[in-house]
Amino acid sequence: MFNFRRVTWALRKLQVPAGDGLVLDVGSGGRPYPRSDVLLDRLTGAEHRCGEDMMIDGRAAVFGDAKKMPFKDKVFDFVIASHILEHIAEPEVFIRELQRVGKAGYIETPNAIFERLSPHLIHCLEVVCVDGQLRIHKKKEGVEDPFLGTQHIFKDDPKWAKFFHEAPDMFHVRYYWESSIDYVILNPEVSCEWIERINDESDTGGAKESYMQDHRGWREIGQAVLKLWYAFWRSRRLKDFRLEDILVCPECHGDLREEGENMNCTACARLYPMSPVPDFTPDA
Repeated sequence: MFNFRRVTWALRKLQVPAGDGLVLDVGSGGRPYPRSDVLLDRLTGAEHRCGEDMMIDGRAAVFGDAKKMPFKDKVFDFVIASHILEHIAEPEVFIRELQRVGKAGYIETPNAIFERLSPHLIHCLEVVCVDGQLRIHKKKEGVEDPFLGTQHIFKDDPKWAKFFHEAPDMFHVRYYWESSIDYVILNPEVSCEWIERINDESDTGGAKESYMQDHRGWREIGQAVLKLWYAFWRSRRLKDFRLEDILVCPECHGDLREEGENMNCTACARLYPMSPVPDFTPDA
């Protein structure tokens, strides 16, 4: 049966108000937005992608830390951060980085209602948006509410499962911003460092080249078609674009100089491998 809300939700990835601008997808994972021009993610700590390989499909791609992005200030016209904020132990650091590298952007997370009813052990934040402000609650552990969080409502109750499937917008935060992000951390004294242990112990993920490599549903087919269109448009729009021109050292923001298959920071002398994908992860 046709469900308008479900279709509208699936089409949200078309709502990227960036015009001809340069778009970054942070934590791009296995299903990056078709409109994104540059992809940033890490192979280590792949639990946050729910087992999916990272998409590396010909677009400019970088391995790196979302809290220390290797990009120049305000180099992106639009920054997409979809389903990544809830994984970040230090949300204020991540939000500061989004505002540093981007002029505007979009943040999407599960909301606090979803997180209470169906907690994910790899999520360390609960988020709501009230009056245009992101309100962030840091979780002390994977399951914040030991009663609701262990009832498996979406799995065991058909009515709740149907409601979630038909109205996913009711269980997510969608936040567009320009120039700055209005947010508050309600319990800044709480540490979420426990999630880093999960990341450290998780397997290193792989890479894939196609939306249809793992699944072949209507959504994957649609994304693959959009990818072809955007690739054609990108080849004209960014014909003179060089990824190297927008990169900086993630540690000190110093300029980088190409040295064979590495890039060397002219300020702090750190070396970063550039083949096959520029790698700015801390343990590179």
